[in-house]
Amino acid sequence: MDDVQGRIHFPGNPWPEGHALTEFAWTARVADGVVWCDLHLRSAAYYAERDIELDGNDDEDHDSSWEAPGVWGNYHRCTLSSTFWDEDGGFALCPVAAFTPAWLDGRTFEVDAIAGGTLDGIELDELAFHLYLLDHDSVANHRIAFQRVGDSDRFDITWSGDIALTYAGDDALQHRFEARVPGVPFPTLS
Repeated sequence: MDDVQGRIHFPGNPWPEGHALTEFAWTARVADGVVWCDLHLRSAAYYAERDIELDGNDDEDHDSSWEAPGVWGNYHRCTLSSTFWDEDGGFALCPVAAFTPAWLDGRTFEVDAIAGGTLDGIELDELAFHLYLLDHDSVANHRIAFQRVGDSDRFDITWSGDIALTYAGDDALQHRFEARVPGVPFPTLS
């Protein structure tokens, strides 16, 4: 999608204002008579809008890597996607006959709901979405809402979920993301 206007926030990270999106794609595909939804987003570089000057010990002054600007800077930007790394992600929406803007308007989907707040024992490759944040981390407990813009074929998408810094060996879903993308065109089926 050209001219992406959305933002993604990671509450508690060094940029409370969030990060602009440079890519966003909403696609839909049919498998066995069911429409599957795929989402892909990429943020601008973490430092793109506001640089944080670091002194030599800055990252040691923070309680966690989540709060340390230097750690974020090492990984440049976020990619959150059901399609970037493989084609088996995404989530089921509805039967093909129901897939219309009117049907989708106002609906919210919960994807990869994980009880207990940890990914311990979960097969990470089977999650609907994959994440590159502070390296290859993991996301679950997605809440994806579609709000139609008037009677148009465009939707405002609000997407949130929980993050585990699994690359660092932490299975706890103790961090969050919140993204909002306005005016996304309703996808054609592939």
